[in-house]
Order: sequence, then structure tokens, then C-alpha cells
Amino acid sequence: MKATIVYLHAITPVHSGTGQTVAVIDLPIAREKATGWPMIPGSSIKGVVRDSYPGDEKVKEELFGTQENAGKLVLTDQRILCLPVRSFFGTFAWVTCPLVLQRFVKDMTGIGATVPFTATIPTVSGEDACKICPGSKLVNGGKVYLEDLDLNPAEDAADTKTIAGGIAAALFANDQQAQTHFTERFAIVSDELFNFLSETATEVAARIALNERGTTTDDGGNL
Repeated sequence: MKATIVYLHAITPVHSGTGQTVAVIDLPIAREKATGWPMIPGSSIKGVVRDSYPGDEKVKEELFGTQENAGKLVLTDQRILCLPVRSFFGTFAWVTCPLVLQRFVKDMTGIGATVPFTATIPTVSGEDACKICPGSKLVNGGKVYLEDLDLNPAEDAADTKTIAGGIAAALFANDQQAQTHFTERFAIVSDELFNFLSETATEVAARIALNERGTTTDDGGNL
């Protein structure tokens, strides 16, 4: 069996729904049961890849399977590595946390892949602290402002720069400008703060329900 890590970069907002709702307005996004972090089920990715596969139909069936037989290609759930979060300076930040990075390293080593950085994953003490790279676009007046949070940054962490540079090189292998953009907006926050941001900093899309007259429905008006 061969295994590899695939990086996915969302260019536009992604809403991987659960197929059900707990309210009348917003459909929840898929989240990991244990952590609550956003994720994309492997079955969702596999369906999209299957539909867009341009190769021979026989090879397609071997890879993705049929109703009678399972295919050879297995895609695991897509796990979060960096979460885009609104920033008062630098427009937005690529935010991660020690637990996410530790799991990433474990996943990479588990399949024998090369981890894109050799630095020690730093600890972040305090929910108002963060680690950023030297020359970060996120800091102003000695503060980093993510959403409505005021954070105290530490710019002297060489490990943070190494981690950011390694991830950037893996994500944007042939785009130096994108790598620079990433490292300038990279931030490591505490596990607790990342949990909070993964709940509150994800995009909410309201759905409007119309009846046969073209007006909003009488039982709430939203899906």
C-alpha cells in the first residue's frame, strides 16, 4: 500500500455541510467529534475527484470502485492545518496551534513522509499570547488583533519562522510570493484559543427559503 499527504488550499470559502441543521437559519459545517475543528469528510473529496476524473472508465472504476466493489483509492478526512482568521492588520492571518502541528507531524511520520520543518513546535502560554514570524504583517503597536481579540506576540521565536517557512514551501512550492505572504501572516496561538477561533471565526452563510409565491416562508424565512 502506498500513502501520501495531499495539501488542500481553499481559494474561496468552503462549506462542507453535515446534511442536517440544528436551527432554522444556518446549516452547520462538518467538524471532528473529538476536537470540534472544521474538517472535510474523505467521502466528499472522493466524490468530487471521481466526478472530475478524466481518465479511462475502467481505470476510474478500479480507483474509485463501483456499487459492487470498493475501489483501490482511499481518501481520509481532510484535517485542518491553518485556519484563516480576520486580522485588523495584514487583512487576515493563517492561524494554527501546537496540537494541530503535533498531529500533523504524527500523520506525516506515520506514513513515512518527510515533515516539511525540523523545528521544535513551540508552546504558547496564555490565551492572549501568540507566536509570529519576524517582520509579520499582523503586528501593530506591539499587538496582534485577531477578530476581536488583542494578543501579545513574540517575534523572536526562530522555530516559528522555520515552521512557517516549511509549511509555506510545501503549500506553494513554485510561488515565492505566496510563500512570503504566508509567513508574514502566520501565527501560532494556544490550543484553547484555536478551539475558540475554530468555532467563532468560521464563515456563516444564511439561507433564504422562498415559497411558491416568491416570498419568504411563514415559518422563519430561512434555511
